[in-house]
Amino acid sequence: MSTHVVTYYMKSEFAENRMLDESRTEFMLRWHLYRRWRIPQRRERRAEYDFYKMLDSIPAGTFLDLGANVGKITAKALEYGHDVVAFEPDPLALAELRQRFGSDPRVQIVPKAVGARAGTATFYRGDNDYTEASSLLKNAYNSAGIPIEVEVVNIVDFIRDFQGTIAAIKMDIEGAEAECLEAILDNGLHKNVGHILVETHERFSTELAERIGQLRRRTKGIPNINLDWI
Repeated sequence: MSTHVVTYYMKSEFAENRMLDESRTEFMLRWHLYRRWRIPQRRERRAEYDFYKMLDSIPAGTFLDLGANVGKITAKALEYGHDVVAFEPDPLALAELRQRFGSDPRVQIVPKAVGARAGTATFYRGDNDYTEASSLLKNAYNSAGIPIEVEVVNIVDFIRDFQGTIAAIKMDIEGAEAECLEAILDNGLHKNVGHILVETHERFSTELAERIGQLRRRTKGIPNINLDWI
């Protein structure tokens, strides 16, 4: 992989890490001032705006944070009155997630991955403490570390069997979003969810890019699915 591609990836991930650092009030003030002054907004800021507008539009319920990492999204969902089910299989991220929310009765932490089928799978991690590239899919960003075995929850079974209202799903699962969203659509379960925000990872492989392209065509006109989030 060329140096400039890796550099772009790291800059993009760094910018994403800075998302949600401001309060909602601070962010919205800056957003509207930038628009008034016609200052171009970064892609990540547009994603943050979409996230807040989505939270404004849905009633309180349960928020599924798929790929919760260290819990930035979980924290914001709690501010809006949601209970959260946070899935995170990466051991380092999971430790921080538990430290932040382990004693919060509103948060159920599930130390597992999600996929289209239940079972176990190889989980790939980088060779450092950077957890946001960890994935069930091996790629240039996580191939240097020592892989581990993790349990995988069938996302269709989880949604179908869930008792209560799923207000929203945030899906940032580093390439596994294709199989999960395909399974959700195949079973019509997107109709059971208020809103679905998906971070896509076309950059990981040509095959994944093709599957995401098919999903974009398939979800065109489905208002509660956003594949352009980040």
